[in-house]
Amino acid sequence: MDLTYGSDVMVALLQRLGIRYVAANPGASFRGLHDSLTTSGSPEVISALHEGVAVAVAHGYAKASGEVMAAAVHNLVGLQQAVMATFNAYADHAPVLLLGGSGPADQARRRPWIDWVHTANQQGQAVRDVVKWDTEPTSVAALPDLMLRAHQLAVAQPPGPTYVALDALMQESPAPAVDLGDWGPAPLAPPTAPLDRLEAVADLLVAAESPVVLADFVGRSRAGFDALRRLAESLAVPVVDLGSRHNFPTGHWADCTADRAGRLADADLVLALDCRDVRWATSQVDNDRRGYRMLTRPGTKLAVITLNDLKHNGFLDLEPPIRADEYLVADTAVALPVLADLVAERVARRADAVAARREWLTGHTAALRAAEGPPPESPHGGITEGVLAAATYDAVRDGPWQIGFTMFRGWPRRTWDLVDYNCHLGGSGAGGLGFGIGGSIGAALHHRDDDTVVVDLQPDGDLLYTPQALWTAAHHRLPLLAVVVNNRSYGADWLHQRRVVQTRGGDLDRARHGMDLTGPDVDHAGMARAQGVEAFTVVDRDALASTLTEAVKGVREGRPVLVDVVVDLPEV
Repeated sequence: MDLTYGSDVMVALLQRLGIRYVAANPGASFRGLHDSLTTSGSPEVISALHEGVAVAVAHGYAKASGEVMAAAVHNLVGLQQAVMATFNAYADHAPVLLLGGSGPADQARRRPWIDWVHTANQQGQAVRDVVKWDTEPTSVAALPDLMLRAHQLAVAQPPGPTYVALDALMQESPAPAVDLGDWGPAPLAPPTAPLDRLEAVADLLVAAESPVVLADFVGRSRAGFDALRRLAESLAVPVVDLGSRHNFPTGHWADCTADRAGRLADADLVLALDCRDVRWATSQVDNDRRGYRMLTRPGTKLAVITLNDLKHNGFLDLEPPIRADEYLVADTAVALPVLADLVAERVARRADAVAARREWLTGHTAALRAAEGPPPESPHGGITEGVLAAATYDAVRDGPWQIGFTMFRGWPRRTWDLVDYNCHLGGSGAGGLGFGIGGSIGAALHHRDDDTVVVDLQPDGDLLYTPQALWTAAHHRLPLLAVVVNNRSYGADWLHQRRVVQTRGGDLDRARHGMDLTGPDVDHAGMARAQGVEAFTVVDRDALASTLTEAVKGVREGRPVLVDVVVDLPEV
């Protein structure tokens, strides 16, 4: 590729960084970059109809692939559209390279009004609080150093988004001679804990009579995922999967996710691994009183391995401060395999206790699974969330699949065999609405050339924030099964309003005002068809299985399909 313009140099750097895709909603402030991308053909431009969708696609791709993806946003206005999606990526530890057109910085070259109102004195200030780093290169010669730093900080543990503002004139100006030589990213050593601190945690674990492990982001790495299972099996310790990633296999004899409260109540030691919020992980939230109560007993010991301390800033505290007996700031991808080895070396001294715990734990988890039983049917003859989750799994289970997103009250873990690494990508990170469909499209982009069906168990309210993302799935023919969990309401908020009415007294129907998505009902299938996505609507329980089977067949043939399933509104 000839490096004729500044934007050509930028594309060459993206290629050297291994960036395969740039999601973008077009904007005049990066027209130079857009042309260079189109001319080179690599990275491929993934077209999006909203900047929030573009960032969500990059976020989902990063989780599915483990690689950085870029998203381009237009000047100050596009950047502000993208802030919520960027916040999700920041909280979810997702490496996204955010590229923004800006300027011109040279005020003498600005067009009246439009260039002035769309250019901030510091462009990155609009997003600075929710990225790891931002910069505004002032010359083409500065690009290699600054792009290298942007990439390094995006992937450095804990990963997250970085932002580079590219001046419009710099993009379109002739490029000086730039010798890239062997320029490219260097491998980074992740942070880990000193051996003596890991030995101290291992000693606590082996000495404990009733330890429990809480895991949240451990499944970001295969090394952490595998080491957690090894630790659980050697020590016979119950594991609770908190779900920011898929951390531990369902059906395993040590999986006590369904009994978090019981295991914490009995615990004399809690090991919290990569938790988004340790207090949340060890307590029961009281939504009625906006409070919480601890599930652990006084005197229960606590060991923490986390990276959260590396992301606290003046804008945001990710969690409240925690006092722990051992508190290690380390990457579980590196620290947990070492910890598992240290425990394995020590466990022989407690062989009888571990054997007894394994026998009890095996029986306990079997009883938990038996008590759950099949998902309940609707008393009204409709479709419940649990029935929908189970039916979706039945439709996809005979071939490769991956859950791209869900906010489904735990039903996938109860009804799916979640065994393999990265089979479930978790949620949005910060709980910002509108992520689900875009994030799942990013996962489907990663699987575009294989037979994997990416399943988006998509809440209807979340979909209505970014429905235009469906066009991207159709345009790029991505293997996405979007199952709309359509309770025709903002169900989570309805539960909150119901609590308020119950506390204050009055007619419970009052809680539905402003919560119901009816009158008219939203035609999600029609909205999908209008954007080129094959779509079905299911209201009849008897039609559910056959419709999902037909939808999965279409996805495996290489096209996105949406199934809008009307479900009962949960009563709890």
